[in-house]
Amino acid sequence: MSEVKLNIYQKLAKIRKPVEVLQKNKSGYNYKYVTEDLILSKISGLMEKYGVSLIPAIMPGTTHVEPYPYVKTKSTRDGKVYDEHVNDILVHGDMEWYWVNNDDPSDRIVVPWSFVGQQSEASQALGSGLSYASRYFLLKYFNVATSENDPDAWLKIKKEAEEAENKEVAKSIADQILQLITSHLENNADDRDALKELVRKYTKKSANPHDITDPLAASSLMEEVKTFIEAKEKK
Repeated sequence: MSEVKLNIYQKLAKIRKPVEVLQKNKSGYNYKYVTEDLILSKISGLMEKYGVSLIPAIMPGTTHVEPYPYVKTKSTRDGKVYDEHVNDILVHGDMEWYWVNNDDPSDRIVVPWSFVGQQSEASQALGSGLSYASRYFLLKYFNVATSENDPDAWLKIKKEAEEAENKEVAKSIADQILQLITSHLENNADDRDALKELVRKYTKKSANPHDITDPLAASSLMEEVKTFIEAKEKK
């Protein structure tokens, strides 16, 4: 009996089915999906099994490299606000992906796509843009649900690091605010309620400056506390 020849659509359907089963393999009470790396490796293995190639192509004349400057407003540990100027490079362009039937290279599917990368150097921006384009293409083409380990995991890690740094800066400013308030209340106990209300403007729930996690909000509160105390001392 001769072997049945599959066309490219049939082969891709064969690849999609095991991936759908794999991504539903949840475990534990948190219902975590399997990681994308595992899914992508599964896709690659199935492509080899069914004789399918995936060929990426950047469309000529569509690649653009341009500066991407932006400003981050930050705060020092002593409450001084400043602007951090960041000069990144943005690289973007149009792509096409070719699903090719290895048994009959003329049997193929062309899928329009694009890529975008942002880094401090052009080569890094291009590399990250192409890496993300590749991962996202496979995940979205096969309708794979992304999990907590999705292609933007590094962005999540970066954001968490920035948030941790912001909390540390905010804590340092809060320490100084508490010192100012404590020192003032030693001889001005009647101002306690007014200062509590001032702090609550920024915490929304308590009179504890340490509940503020945004350095800019902590800096603003410190300026208001200083202004309040200076006004009282002038009387």
